[in-house]
Amino acid sequence: MPYPFPAELQQLIQRQLATGNYANEDEVLLEAMNALGEREVRLQQWRAEIQSRIESLDRGEGIELADEQAMRAFAEEIKAEGRRFFDVNRSNS
Repeated sequence: MPYPFPAELQQLIQRQLATGNYANEDEVLLEAMNALGEREVRLQQWRAEIQSRIESLDRGEGIELADEQAMRAFAEEIKAEGRRFFDVNRSNS
């Protein structure tokens, strides 16, 4: 179905066509929509995980941090976990 895309979007599509990975605009758009769908699934999973952790805290299952050093160590663990999560998701994309 022909559709007049805004100039910025048309440039993005043309850039992808120029890579030679796509035969036409439809393939570029299909790939983009599939990627958007996968992103939405990951976002919903992330939101569900956050909700689960909030509920865990509401049940009193949280971790009490005794001092600033413990808080810093915990923050480093969280950062490392986040980096691993994004590296895995980036390599799956």
